[in-house]
Amino acid sequence: MMYLVIGLSNLAIGLAYAGLGLLSAWETVSLHRYRGWSRFGIGFSMMAASCGPHHLVHGFQVLQGESVSWSMLAVTLLGLPAGLTFVFLRFETVLGGQGERLIALSPHRAMLLVGGFAITAGWLSAWAMAQPGAYVPFLCTSAELAARVTTPGSWIDLASATFFANVFVTVTYGLVGWYLGDHQVRRYLATGVWSLSGAALTGVFFSCALIHLIDATTHGSGAMLVFDLIGIPASVYFLWVVEQLHSDSVLDWNRRPLVGAAAR
Repeated sequence: MMYLVIGLSNLAIGLAYAGLGLLSAWETVSLHRYRGWSRFGIGFSMMAASCGPHHLVHGFQVLQGESVSWSMLAVTLLGLPAGLTFVFLRFETVLGGQGERLIALSPHRAMLLVGGFAITAGWLSAWAMAQPGAYVPFLCTSAELAARVTTPGSWIDLASATFFANVFVTVTYGLVGWYLGDHQVRRYLATGVWSLSGAALTGVFFSCALIHLIDATTHGSGAMLVFDLIGIPASVYFLWVVEQLHSDSVLDWNRRPLVGAAAR
């Protein structure tokens, strides 16, 4: 059952990323005559071009019998509410709907939600990293090497490209989530309401960062590694764009909601 849930969830996440990336690219190209080129749209499309295939490959491999863990199941379920909300709002826009909701949630309840997410994320991270050992090439014994041969899936290879790539995007996507979350707090202080689309996207990137941290503790596959490596420059560019928008240092489609009908 766990294999089925993780596999199908990753396939759904991959399809969602692919669809959102294509939609973002189409909007960026089709509306650039009216609104200029959107750096955010380009960056989001680049990010989706790596994350979408990553999840599709992972989901397919899990359904084929690749090893999974309870922490992987937990983080998959943790990120679903934010992801489903953002996808719903995004495609509601395509169908001519509002594509946004404003929520008058008290700061105390917001802090409870954020605190609960942070505690859960920290627990999952510690759970995933609490492996029997980690492979450091110059610090090992013959007994440890023998154990790694017999149980290779129980060790974290700190020197692998998979570990490096996933930890790197964990940091970059975590910072993206931080900037998006900070913007939501500032918006609440100014208007007294929260943006559901913005809050959902913030949750998506924090969940994405946590998923990549969990993936860093696995050995992955060659196909996933290719997309993880592509994700490094894509995540750096997207982080740069989000930081620039956060500080109002670039001119983009800043004057419309992140999700919602774009007025020409």
